[in-house]
Amino acid sequence: MREDRYEFYGYRVACTAPPEAEAVIGRLFGAPLPPDDAARSPWTPDTVHLSIELTDTDREPVPPPYFPEHWDTSDEVVLDTGSSRAVITPARWTVRVTLARSDLDNPIVWGRWLVEKAFLVLTLRSDRHYGLHAGALSVDGRAALVTADSGVGKSTFTAWGLFKGADFAGEDAMMRHIDDTEGRFWGHPRCAYLDPALIKSRPELADAPAAPVPARDKSRIEWPALYESRLRPAVRPRALLVLTRDHETVRPLPVEAALDLCRSDFAAGKESPAVRERVESDLRALLSGMAVVEFGLSADLDANFARLAAMLHP
Repeated sequence: MREDRYEFYGYRVACTAPPEAEAVIGRLFGAPLPPDDAARSPWTPDTVHLSIELTDTDREPVPPPYFPEHWDTSDEVVLDTGSSRAVITPARWTVRVTLARSDLDNPIVWGRWLVEKAFLVLTLRSDRHYGLHAGALSVDGRAALVTADSGVGKSTFTAWGLFKGADFAGEDAMMRHIDDTEGRFWGHPRCAYLDPALIKSRPELADAPAAPVPARDKSRIEWPALYESRLRPAVRPRALLVLTRDHETVRPLPVEAALDLCRSDFAAGKESPAVRERVESDLRALLSGMAVVEFGLSADLDANFARLAAMLHP
């Protein structure tokens, strides 16, 4: 099988897969990197070795645990849907996916449950990387990270920004590579997890690939070509927004308070106190150079976006 190289959450991905899985690879990663693509200087991204093999099974896929038991300490972490599975070896930066042919057309299995989750596990297990439960938008070249508790409206807020002309870098998870001296956060902008009613309300999404997430009130939507030019793999944020529905104002938030709110994200998977201190120090330094605010949402999505644009461009 041929090996191609891609970029995903800021990692280089060396991927081998059979021809039958080429459509899956394209939907996950987009076009491969050109053969002469040079490593960034002075930062060279880690390379994840991803292999996909196909198998036949007549079992129906079922949602795996969000994190399997002992995911943060095991030498190998297994994500198993009953029909397909991924085996992650964090120390070797490898992911081996055994994908049922019956799951080739199921982006929830190969996307949400296996490959996207595998890269999250690799990030959280690393002592040089961490993640935030966040999305990111860029308005006229100025970017904001957007975080919130589940159900507040982070996904709708970031997707609406894309609809209104902003650049979009993700809506669910943003990864930080500490050795990236440019201070970027990396996302997966090719898809989003949105309320099906929101998807249905947008005529331009009528033919976009979408799949419901079992036991969730969201669907995985892959953005159509209309938005391709505004999908960004990374941002250098000028602001951190903590969304809330407790009020409809924009209030400054102390950096230490923001760190407390995000600690369960960036400290996840970090067993060593020294590593936890390192990632917290990195995030503190970045936040210290940003506008950090509690951003109250109203029912008016256009007004919310206008307030974001005004905040980034005072």
